[in-house]
Amino acid sequence: MDFECQFVCELRELSPVPALMIRVHTSMHDIANLFDAGYREIIALLATQGMKPAGAPYARYFNMESTMIDIEFGFPVESAAQGGGRIAVGTTPSGKAVTSQYIGPYNEIEPAYDALMKWAGDNGYSLSGEAYEIYLNDPSSIPPDQLRTQVHLLLRES
Repeated sequence: MDFECQFVCELRELSPVPALMIRVHTSMHDIANLFDAGYREIIALLATQGMKPAGAPYARYFNMESTMIDIEFGFPVESAAQGGGRIAVGTTPSGKAVTSQYIGPYNEIEPAYDALMKWAGDNGYSLSGEAYEIYLNDPSSIPPDQLRTQVHLLLRES
């Protein structure tokens, strides 16, 4: 597959944004159900505060190379939002990242990661090992082949 024709990779400086998030260790097989329940839980907590998410849902993967993954997922929010229970207050990832937009089913996203890793290596950047995905449309109302995901691979600081 010719990744360079399919994906436009760019270097970006990500700024932190206030967020409500849940962090868990889980298997890849459990992610869809975990996300569905967790995102609903965060939206419900925001509703009790008279708020809504301030942007699209995201997931931050701290490792993706084992059977159990360390993942944080949530929503950007207004700075006044309060956490509760397993929902923490924090920020979205920040710093340098190589990024590209992927269109298609979530379970077929690997070529986007391959293209980003190749771009980073070809341009002399080292990866931090963390990935950050922003889910730009709703999988409950969009066919899988039209799902849009902004994929960021965070880079090591020099």
